[in-house]
Amino acid sequence: MKLNLTRMITDEEAKKIYGYLKKEDKLIDVAKKLEIGTDEVFGLVELLQHFDFPIDIEEEFGHYIVRKHRKQMASKHKKVKVPMEECKKVTFGVVTDTHLCSKDQQLHMLNNAYRYFYAHEIDHVLHLGDVVDGDYGEKRKGQLYNRFCHGADEQADYVIDMYPYVEGIQTDFIQGSHDETHKINGGATLGRMIEKGRKDMIYRGQDHADVVINGATVRTRHPGGGIDKYRSRSPQRTVDAMTSGNKPAVLLEGHYHKSYYFEYRNVHVCLCPALCFQSQFMERKDISNIMGFYDIDMYTDEKGDVQYFVPREHLFDESQIRKDDWRKTKRLVIRH
Repeated sequence: MKLNLTRMITDEEAKKIYGYLKKEDKLIDVAKKLEIGTDEVFGLVELLQHFDFPIDIEEEFGHYIVRKHRKQMASKHKKVKVPMEECKKVTFGVVTDTHLCSKDQQLHMLNNAYRYFYAHEIDHVLHLGDVVDGDYGEKRKGQLYNRFCHGADEQADYVIDMYPYVEGIQTDFIQGSHDETHKINGGATLGRMIEKGRKDMIYRGQDHADVVINGATVRTRHPGGGIDKYRSRSPQRTVDAMTSGNKPAVLLEGHYHKSYYFEYRNVHVCLCPALCFQSQFMERKDISNIMGFYDIDMYTDEKGDVQYFVPREHLFDESQIRKDDWRKTKRLVIRH
């Protein structure tokens, strides 16, 4: 049974995988059967736990064992949730890593995301950073020839003129490392420049920001560094570093160009896919590029605690990549 963990699995797929596994098996043998890495088995077990399957990984005599438990044992201490109909529901969109002003941009994909938000009456979108491709100067000399807008003024103007505008939708955004290059190069905070020209786009800060939605704290974050093969490990370390009194209800991360969801220490964590094509830099370093966006249903109780969290990924494949998108795609404008 060959398993594909480059996307989120469905409830039916989780049930099929759980049924395929033995009651007890060595972790290395599970990896061989599913044709995945041993690190990915840890992520798979977390996913199955999210779908409420009683399974765990335990260390025994120097080996890691994947073991199923009896259902009643796994559910014994399960927290009782408030009924869904008694919760307050909100739906919001998530986009990230658009890298506008790069010849690898896919503005038509970003437009499609906002068409979806409009069609589904979503009025709040979070952008997790790397709005533009920035300017790494001497650090990445080849980047100069892969941009069609240069400098903070040109790139800010492009976003103001071309980022999709849908009347009634507010986009809260943070800056990522690419956006920050303009500050490093000349002290320009691109986010503030964009905010002045676009009243529907609210700049929240560099690298991270907390947005309160229906009483729940949603932390948007653009981290640095690479990602482990075991995708949840990097954000797990982030959550591990949080004190109990400083944990958000939700952590949304860009930067990695990956799509992945899990729950850890009562924090709902999403790695969100990019809305650009794989750059030469990424290809050279064998970094995969997942393209797409999310919309999320979040149900909170009267205290603002998240009772139900339903992320939906919308992925684009390579057949949907538009060559020379930067020359061909027009700005999306929808007015009521």
